[in-house]
Amino acid sequence: MPTYDYRCLDCKKKFDVFQTFNEYGTVQITCKYCASPNVQRRIGRIRIGRSGTEHLQNLADPSNMDSLEDDPRTLGRMMREMRSELGEEMPAEFDEVVNRLERGHTPEQISQDIPDLSDDAPGPTDFSGSGLGDLDL
Repeated sequence: MPTYDYRCLDCKKKFDVFQTFNEYGTVQITCKYCASPNVQRRIGRIRIGRSGTEHLQNLADPSNMDSLEDDPRTLGRMMREMRSELGEEMPAEFDEVVNRLERGHTPEQISQDIPDLSDDAPGPTDFSGSGLGDLDL
């Protein structure tokens, strides 16, 4: 039987009701908590499944890259998403850099604060030549 989500407009509590398709719309629903008939059906969010490859392609879309140069927070979020999609283990420095980006630090500031970031450090992205500094992650 399908489950339908409701919210009581009187006591504001949420609850669900099991109904057959034939019962839906014909049976009076009352709140499980206060017995009020003043209830509203809740429509939940829907999700669209995408493959990891499709999600990575969307992340790499040039239109998504426009704000990276001016907004380190967006760059940090994108890098975190890319790591999540790749599912690979990253060095501890990666998290430090992403955390600093998400706090608004520029790649140049991070390079100055963490001079031990080497050019040969393993990482998913090389931002040299992108206008984001010579920060290699």
